[in-house]
Amino acid sequence: MNKEKWFAAAKEAGFENFEIFQELNEERTFTWFEGELDTYVTSHVLGTAFRGMYEGKMVNASTEDTSDDQMDDVLASMKMQAAMITSDDAEMLRNKQEIQLLENQTFEHFDATDIKALLKNTEEKIFGFDKRIFQVNHLTFQESTSKRTIANTLGIDLEEESGVHVLVAGAAAKEGDEIRTGYEMEKVDQLSDLDLDDFVKRLGEDVLGQLNASIPSSGTYPVIIEKGALTQLFAAFSSMFSGEQIHKGISPLRSALNQKVFSEKITVIDDPACADAADRCAFDDEGCPVKRKTLVENGVFKEMLHSTKSALAMNTQSTGNGFRASYDSPIGVRPKNCWIVPGEKDLDLTLMTAAGNFLDLLCNVREVGSDLKWGIRTIVTPSILFDSVSISGK
Repeated sequence: MNKEKWFAAAKEAGFENFEIFQELNEERTFTWFEGELDTYVTSHVLGTAFRGMYEGKMVNASTEDTSDDQMDDVLASMKMQAAMITSDDAEMLRNKQEIQLLENQTFEHFDATDIKALLKNTEEKIFGFDKRIFQVNHLTFQESTSKRTIANTLGIDLEEESGVHVLVAGAAAKEGDEIRTGYEMEKVDQLSDLDLDDFVKRLGEDVLGQLNASIPSSGTYPVIIEKGALTQLFAAFSSMFSGEQIHKGISPLRSALNQKVFSEKITVIDDPACADAADRCAFDDEGCPVKRKTLVENGVFKEMLHSTKSALAMNTQSTGNGFRASYDSPIGVRPKNCWIVPGEKDLDLTLMTAAGNFLDLLCNVREVGSDLKWGIRTIVTPSILFDSVSISGK
C-alpha cells in the first residue's frame, strides 16, 4: 500500500483529513490431546481501516485488500457514507503529538519441537498430580504477535509491536459420582522460566477443591468472590467509567464524579502502558498518548475515560482510551489494563452461588485480596471479601 498515494487521492476527492490504520495479527496454536499433537493452526491477518473528515463528517471504511487499485472505490464509498450521516457530534482526526514509546523487547518465536515437548510434559504432570484427575480436556499453547500502524495527513506516523505466548490447560476430576472441571492459564516469557510444577499445582488444586463442596443454607453471609469470577463481573461493568456512556446519561456513575461510589477499600487504576500487563501500548488507536489514570480512589470516583470524540462532547481532553475492538470496528471508549488495586491479605476461598447487585457489592467490602494476576487479560481484579452477600443455598 502506498499511503502517500492514498492521502493525495483523498485530498483530491475533497477530504479535509484522512487516516490509515493497519493491524497485522499472526498466530500459531498447538493443541495437545491424549498424548499427541491434535491440531496445529497458523493465521496471518492484515486488516486496514480508514477514517476521513468529509464535509465536516467523520466516515469510516475497512478492508483486508490493501491494493492501491481499491482506492477510488473506497473513497467513493466513504463519500456516500458522509451524505447519510445526520449526527452533529463533533469529531476530528488527531494532530501529531510527542509520545514516549515503550522500550523495544525482542520477541522470541519458540521452536515447535520445544512447544510439543512442553505440552507432553504438562499433560503427564497433570495426570500425575492426583489419581482423581481422569481427563485433560484442554491443553493449548498459543503464540500471538500484533503490529499496529497509524498514519494520517496531520503528521501522525506511529508503529508499535507486541507479542505473547500463553499456556492454557483444563482438567476434570471425579470422586464418586461427582465430576468437577477447572482450567489454568499462564503467560510464558521464556520456556526456561516457566514453573510448570506450580502451574499444574494451581490447576490441580482448583479442580480438586471443587469436589465435596458443602451447600450452605440460603441466607446472607460474608463471602469471598474469587478473582476469576470477579474479573468477569468487573469487566462486564467497566463501561461505567466511559465518558461516552456518562455523557449519554446511561452510566450508573453519570452524576457521581468526585463522590463516594464504592467502599473506601476500592481503588481502580487504568494504565494502557502498565508494565505488568501482557498487552501494553504507548498510544491508543487514534494516535493519542496514553497515561495512567486513577478512576476510583479509596471509593471516590475521580476520573472518567475518554476518546477524542467523547472528550470533545464534554469539553475536555482524551485520556488515550480511544480503542477499536478489532481493526474493522469503530473507535470507542474502552479501558485497557484496568484493575482493582490488590490488598495485602491472602483470602481463603469457598465456593458458593451469590446473588446481588454488583455495584452494591463494591460498596460492601471487608477486605481486598492480594492475589491479582494479569495473565493475558486487560481487565483484572483480585479476590475480594464482601461483608454481606445473599447466598442461594439449600
